[in-house]
Amino acid sequence: MNKKQLIVTSILLSLMLILVITQGFFKENFEQVILMDQGINRFKEYSFDENKYVISLPSEWNVEEKESKGQYVSYELDFKDKNNKLTGLLQVVNTKDDINVFAEKDLNSQCLEYYNSELTPFKNSYNSGVLVKYETKVKNGYDFNNECYYLNLGEGKTAKILFNLKSKDYKDNMKTILNTIISSIKSSQS
Repeated sequence: MNKKQLIVTSILLSLMLILVITQGFFKENFEQVILMDQGINRFKEYSFDENKYVISLPSEWNVEEKESKGQYVSYELDFKDKNNKLTGLLQVVNTKDDINVFAEKDLNSQCLEYYNSELTPFKNSYNSGVLVKYETKVKNGYDFNNECYYLNLGEGKTAKILFNLKSKDYKDNMKTILNTIISSIKSSQS
């Protein structure tokens, strides 16, 4: 390799490094702008599964915790945004089923008729699991895009996080909100 090639290669590697660093900076700032655009300024942590895990939800949302010592669901947290465009829940479900099998069974046991379903694995920095996307329609004319995340908590427990979004209000930037919430789920010992 001659001197010119070495210089050009060094410059290209330096530019690639700068690009990677600035990409991380802009991605984080871009996510903050989207959250603020949706009226989300702060997040509040909620502990679940006997304080072993936490989830962060926008502090502006209405959140209702339901502790139940049932045989099937041992914890439930219902939430909705201030404009009632997005509603959802977090459940800790007692099951020994494989997470893929459980997600499929749960989808098939829906009360509402669903269509355009898609089951895919997902992974983020703190957890991995299964994402089920599907659409529903209710009698009063609302169509919903539904995204349900399933996380294996171990010890025969699965976390189910369901988001129901009115189709007419669904925008691509909603994915940032959902990803931020799902990424916030982590062990409270972390």
